Amino acid sequence: MAKKLLECWLCGALHDYCPTCGQTNGWKFKADTREHYQILTVKEAFESGVFDKDRAIEEFALHDVKAENDLSWMIPEVEKEIRAIIGEKPVKTTKKSKLYKDED
Repeated sequence: MAKKLLECWLCGALHDYCPTCGQTNGWKFKADTREHYQILTVKEAFESGVFDKDRAIEEFALHDVKAENDLSWMIPEVEKEIRAIIGEKPVKTTKKSKLYKDED
């Protein structure tokens, strides 16, 4: 059977998938890399109630998916769903220097 071109459910990258090829792993139906598949698995485990929020956050962190990281490489809707679990990226604030008036 011919290979199919599928889109990664996490990042949107296109990749080859062959449903009958013994050398192609089943995880490639959803993801282009094993790590992306593992991240999707954590997301699904949280959504199905297998993981509570704290456990999901811990598991995401094992794959460097943390609130402080840039996750813009993900499909926007997936990033939004994961951010709902791990939290938003902290906004960096810069301290404004105080302006001093010259005294007369």
